[in-house]
Amino acid sequence: MTPQFNYTTSERRASTSIVGSLGRSGLYIPQDFIQQTPEEVENALDQMDTDDENDTNTDNYAIADDEESAFMPAASHSMSVSSSIGQSMARHPSRKQSIRILSDEAKLLEQNRVPIRIHPSTPILASQRTSNLPSDYDSVSNLEVTPGGVDAITESWDEAVKSGNIQTTSSFELKSITLSSIPLVITFLLQSSLGVCSVFAVGHISPKALAGVSLGIMSSNMTAIAVIAGLASSLDTFLPQAYGAGKFTLVGLIFQRCAALILCVMIVVCSFWWLYAEQILLKILPDAQSAHYASQYLKASSFGIPGYVFFETGKRFLQSQGIFDASTYVLFVCAPLNAAMNYAFVWKLGFGYIGAPIAVAINYNLMALGLFAYTVNTKNEINPRKCWNGFHPRRVFRNWGELIRLSIPNLIMIVSEFLSFEIMTFLASYLGTSALAAQSVISTMASLTYQVPYGVSIAASTRIANFLGAQLPKAAHTTSRMVFVTTVFVSIFNLSFLYFGKYRIANWFSDDTDVIAVIVNVMPLISCIQVFDALNATSAGCLRGQGMQKIGGYVNLISYYCIGIPLGYLLAFRVPHNHPLGLLGLWCGVGLALAIIGSIQSYFVLHADYDRLVEDAIRRNNTD
Repeated sequence: MTPQFNYTTSERRASTSIVGSLGRSGLYIPQDFIQQTPEEVENALDQMDTDDENDTNTDNYAIADDEESAFMPAASHSMSVSSSIGQSMARHPSRKQSIRILSDEAKLLEQNRVPIRIHPSTPILASQRTSNLPSDYDSVSNLEVTPGGVDAITESWDEAVKSGNIQTTSSFELKSITLSSIPLVITFLLQSSLGVCSVFAVGHISPKALAGVSLGIMSSNMTAIAVIAGLASSLDTFLPQAYGAGKFTLVGLIFQRCAALILCVMIVVCSFWWLYAEQILLKILPDAQSAHYASQYLKASSFGIPGYVFFETGKRFLQSQGIFDASTYVLFVCAPLNAAMNYAFVWKLGFGYIGAPIAVAINYNLMALGLFAYTVNTKNEINPRKCWNGFHPRRVFRNWGELIRLSIPNLIMIVSEFLSFEIMTFLASYLGTSALAAQSVISTMASLTYQVPYGVSIAASTRIANFLGAQLPKAAHTTSRMVFVTTVFVSIFNLSFLYFGKYRIANWFSDDTDVIAVIVNVMPLISCIQVFDALNATSAGCLRGQGMQKIGGYVNLISYYCIGIPLGYLLAFRVPHNHPLGLLGLWCGVGLALAIIGSIQSYFVLHADYDRLVEDAIRRNNTD
């Protein structure tokens, strides 16, 4: 088995990022902690697939898939250190992913001036290939995945690794991380903008409307979005395993079952919103008008919940087949449409506040339709339609047991990650309407700036894990150090943007002088917190790449729930006794939690034994 770059489950995180308060993406996903062996998953799949009517079809597909994969690079010691399920996906990379894999290797070969041997008697340096291009090999930016081209790169790579000729430099890694981060940041900003537009659109109506949309989004996140994400995350385990085993029609069947299960749960949730949401919100929230606005948001946005269900399950259906960018294409269309609809409905068409959740509902359904259109019309050689064998009601509404069993721990984890920042919004409601409205704006901007280091963390996770899987511990260590250099630049940018733009930002979202005053008062603290927030995100990415994400999970849990939130409550409502700090106190607690998390995670990243991490990666891959 030879060391080989490959893609990781970290790439899946880029298109399945779990979004919490007003668009804040979660650092960890259930598969970072909840893992099953391929054998356990296969046994579960066998229990779910009790019908044999499609066996002949899946066998034919399996044969075709084997023929296609003959031209793909081996997945050998690929570094998917996060999940054994990611390994099964790594064994079936698409042509586009194979190009990226070989491009990464070719760039490092060029960096080290290692010959690429296209023919036994003709060594060609990577830097020479544009002027002396063999017929079976194209440039790095347009690499053809043919047997000769694959062999040329992989053989040269294997020889270079064995002889210790593959090294990297700080400047090369800094450039690689930066370039890899840019498209990820754009994707996350688009996804984050879905919630931001509603806040932006209603902010100028009144402080109560701004507070109400914040509470509505919080309630929707906790009772619907988190539940959908938790239940759908079971597909991240089952679908790749079924696809990797060649059981293509089972992929479509499990997708249908999970979507049907979530829809049944959401019928109950949305009915609850219509019947009881306003009554409950009036009892637990201090301001009746804000509670009424929040309940209106829930009722109107409920019409988009089916679309969101199909979007979350649909993108996992495609990702299990190696199609990771479909949801990004959809967001490139739907995110601008969402902004336009929010503005048009709230202001141009005169709908007022209710126009914002109507726009959200329409956009959720458009996102689902966009994925459907992609699946039906795509020319991708993977052909996702092969995993669809029609709709069979008798089979869809049975064998839910394994889905539910795996979904429950996923759901608990996702809700707990959502909860930390949602609690802040709930506590802010007891500080008054102006404070709650200001909290909506502040958390929105903090979430937007957070997308930049979060994008860096994904790039860092993939890069470090690649080096560890390729048995290059020094290169992995160099990358880790450069991640923190990147973090410095990112945090300075975010800090400057929020600090020097605090007045302009406040006026973007509100015309109320009291709300603006609170925003301007708290924003300097928020800008300083950006340093720790960026450090938290990027160090978590390094830990994921190292396979040590459990450290970050424990640190986050303890820091938020045992230190940050309790301290924030005391400073906001109790201390000092004569003049509590209010919203400023809440964010002081969160800032301390982020400082603790970032410091501890960074220590473990920089002081890790990278030789041992390579051994751990090899052991995991051999076990898988």
